[in-house]
Amino acid sequence: MLQILKRNPLAAVIALLMHLAILLFMVVGVDWLEKPVQPPSTVQVVQARVIDETKVREQVQRLQQDEARQAETKRAAREQEEQRLAELKRQQAQERQRLAELEKQRQAEDRKREVAKKQRLEEEQRKKTAEQQRLQAEKEHKAAELKRQAETQARKEAEAKRVAEQKKRQEAEAKKAAEEKRRQAEEAKRQAEAEKQRKAEEARLKAEADKKRQAEAAQKARETELLAAMEAEHNARERDRYIIQISQKVVRAWLRPAGFSAGLKCTLRVRLAPGGSVLAVSVIRGSGNGAFDRSAEAAVLKADPLPVPTGTLFEQFRDINFEFDPNK
Repeated sequence: MLQILKRNPLAAVIALLMHLAILLFMVVGVDWLEKPVQPPSTVQVVQARVIDETKVREQVQRLQQDEARQAETKRAAREQEEQRLAELKRQQAQERQRLAELEKQRQAEDRKREVAKKQRLEEEQRKKTAEQQRLQAEKEHKAAELKRQAETQARKEAEAKRVAEQKKRQEAEAKKAAEEKRRQAEEAKRQAEAEKQRKAEEARLKAEADKKRQAEAAQKARETELLAAMEAEHNARERDRYIIQISQKVVRAWLRPAGFSAGLKCTLRVRLAPGGSVLAVSVIRGSGNGAFDRSAEAAVLKADPLPVPTGTLFEQFRDINFEFDPNK
């Protein structure tokens, strides 16, 4: 019945007016079984009937105007809602395009960093090879110098021996013992010099070995530090990426509260289990609007499970803080 009245309000009003007219006649005491009495003044009766019909027409016209205004209001509201939905779709398309551009920029930066890393490692390997070649050349040069010095020393000793032998032949037998003593002293001196050179060579070789070990240790430390820095940078990028994904999923699950004012945002603390299950959520810095803060907490629970990484990087997501801002 109510649906029929809503679809035909004009007919309902006309029926109501007819019932009111019948009640009016009954109240004034009209007897339908008696013959109607001729009114004393026909002009007055005609005038009263015209006034009633005019009121009915005015009432009907007002109802038609009200119905037209309601239809116009509904049409304007429908057009406004369609415009709002179209604007929302346009903003969503712009947001998807912005995110795609950000992803392209991130991939381009990753490729640049990979190229720079490869060039840096190649340059370090080239320097390392050049240093090894230089050390090898220096070692060979020193060995050649030692060999030359030994040969010179051998020639000198041979010459001294020849002179000594010549003197020995020229000297008398009396000087033979002294010559033997001198020869023995020279031999001892030569042995002492050779021992001194041997120890000096051992010390030099040990120093070179120590220097090489220190250089290798320093190189290994630099490589370890570089790998640690690269891993930390990668983890930071991954953490930012998952925080963005979490924020986007929570915003998609968010239900706008009544009386929402644009510009509100709050900071949430979320405890997560492996796989992204939400263990607890709380507001650590509110927006000043309790309904908005509660809707943000409800959006986190509704978005369960949240996207999280696996492996050791997940330890950074057991207890996270992020800003909930549906206006971004």
